[in-house]
Amino acid sequence: MGVQPVTDVKTPIQAAEFSAWMESLGPWLPDAPIAPVGLAVSGGADSLALAWLARRWRQYVLAFIVDHALRPESAAEARLTAQRLSEMGVEARVLTLGPFPKGRLQERARDARFDTLERACVDAGCLDLLVAHHLHDQDETVSMRHGAGSGQAGLAGIAASAIRGRIRIVRPLLACHPERLRGTLRAASLSWVEDPSNQNRRFERVRWRQDLTQSERTQAREWQAGAVLNRAVRDAGLADLLANEAVWHPAGWVFLRKNGVCEDSVSALVRLVSGSRYRPSREKVLSLIKQGRGSLGGVIMRTAGRFGDGVIFVREMRSVEASVCAAGQPLWDGRWRCLQEDVPEGTLIGALGSGAQGLDARRLGIPVEALQALPALWRDGYVIGLPDFLERAGTVPFVWAGGVPVTGENGVNG
Repeated sequence: MGVQPVTDVKTPIQAAEFSAWMESLGPWLPDAPIAPVGLAVSGGADSLALAWLARRWRQYVLAFIVDHALRPESAAEARLTAQRLSEMGVEARVLTLGPFPKGRLQERARDARFDTLERACVDAGCLDLLVAHHLHDQDETVSMRHGAGSGQAGLAGIAASAIRGRIRIVRPLLACHPERLRGTLRAASLSWVEDPSNQNRRFERVRWRQDLTQSERTQAREWQAGAVLNRAVRDAGLADLLANEAVWHPAGWVFLRKNGVCEDSVSALVRLVSGSRYRPSREKVLSLIKQGRGSLGGVIMRTAGRFGDGVIFVREMRSVEASVCAAGQPLWDGRWRCLQEDVPEGTLIGALGSGAQGLDARRLGIPVEALQALPALWRDGYVIGLPDFLERAGTVPFVWAGGVPVTGENGVNG
């Protein structure tokens, strides 16, 4: 991304400087009230500085304040943040999360936060959501991944721009030192909230943040820059390979010719078909290729048979999500979204499963496993709606909404 280094890390960020960063991450929709740019604002210095800068870049921005409800004072802090944003001229909405199951608190909170933000953005007409991750966040992420033995994909770090679900997540501050954000707020005489969890060494990221030396941060940036270049080369090769050797089918399965089977292609296709946010481990991918067939990450790879000389990748039935309420166009199994606006009360979305018995998979040109793992509308134990892409058998508009790119997730502007 085109953020230029500044010698004095406390130098406030100027409006023209921020606008140039945003221009490098475009294109953007026209600045209009029907399509505001969303802002994820916690109330801390980083996100408040982002809101301050975004409001000077664009008139129509909309801040979303997520109250995790994990601390007694969080609701009051959310209201205070909304007031501060209002004084900046930024409209704000507070989103309160429900209780979390025990264990992996930060991971669960992060997932719930983004799911809530995505729904709020869609409801408000926001296609883009700005997030205030900065240079030190990138350093810590890369260092943590290096410490865990991550490969080049992991060391490429946090993407400046990435599709998540129905929105684009944009991080314009990834090359900006956090002290510049605080300096920007001080210059504007603005206050912020300090979250005590940011100092709690019980969390791994906090320990990394507090313990990294400047030389270690410099090393992390070198790893990240090298990994981004490496990933760009590998992504270009993978894109070319898949364009020539793979066929993606609307029913959510993939055929891969024998010549296209390799570590990168298998890893990417397992992730794509499963809708998983993460690629499977290298060791498991290589083992699957050696065996020639098997299951990995909720996906079955097997010989293609009647579909050609190669292998197919289909969703594994035992791994699909349980049924969910069909109202409100939910995402099911991390892959399919039902666009039916009006559904009878009590209607569920679940795997077609046994409901596929009356369908001719051969005539439909779909592997039986893939047919059974498709979404369907169920009510009182009966299938009442099939995906409309099943030719004459289909009646309900289902669209693929996995939001998982096959290549390039770490390649946009570094």
